Amino acid sequence: MDLFFLKVGLTALTLSLLLGLFSFVVYFFRLAFLSIAVSHAVLGGLAVGIFLGINPVWSALIFSLLVGWFIALLRKKVGLSEDASIGIVLALSMAGGIILIYLSGYQGNLFAYLFGSLLTVSWSDFWSLLLLGILTLILFWKYKEQILFLCFDEETAYSAGINTDLLYYLLVGFLSFLITYTTKLVGVILTHAMLVIPTATAFQLAWHYSELLALSGLVSVVSTFGGLIFAYLFNLPTGPSIVLIGGSLFLVAYLIGKVKSPRGARGIFKS
Repeated sequence: MDLFFLKVGLTALTLSLLLGLFSFVVYFFRLAFLSIAVSHAVLGGLAVGIFLGINPVWSALIFSLLVGWFIALLRKKVGLSEDASIGIVLALSMAGGIILIYLSGYQGNLFAYLFGSLLTVSWSDFWSLLLLGILTLILFWKYKEQILFLCFDEETAYSAGINTDLLYYLLVGFLSFLITYTTKLVGVILTHAMLVIPTATAFQLAWHYSELLALSGLVSVVSTFGGLIFAYLFNLPTGPSIVLIGGSLFLVAYLIGKVKSPRGARGIFKS
């Protein structure tokens, strides 16, 4: 039992910190709709694994990565708007997933994937998330200034000589892997909420990017563990409970932010 709680606690901490970091990218790079498409594509990836008789988690990882990159390709190379790209890919991946699940005769419970349960994570999930966290820290440490530039002004970043395509595909790839594991925490339906709420909440209270990153991580951690405690006390599903706590934190931060000084008095890159 002690090892079970250790596994859940370490996985929750690692995942929530990653969500807090990528929430910054999703919020300011306006990738919220992409995260919705990829989170729903996870269901299609699971269906591929079920149909082929392979590990559904691995098939979901690969499928979500391909979906994320395909959306990026449509947006950057084909010239489709982001909304159109996401709409096409989301519809195809969901339709294909449903058909494959039907053809496979799968009788399992997909409800867990729709609404999530952190209690189902394994040690392999934790080690995979830890590896993703290490690689993410390396990426952000090496390209911190370029990523910040890209998030706030992609066109100017490109004009300044930054390889925006490489960074975009890297960020989308890392985000796709994270989303696959996040479905175990809050489910397919609510995943995108936890990729927006942390930084949206932090932005009500802070303006400098270092403050935003720190507060975003804190909000994500408090939402995750607060949701777990709330779910345990009232015998509720963990995924919706986590999002509910996160949404409550946003409302509190919004009310606090209303009485603070006007946002225009400080710049997001101001030291």
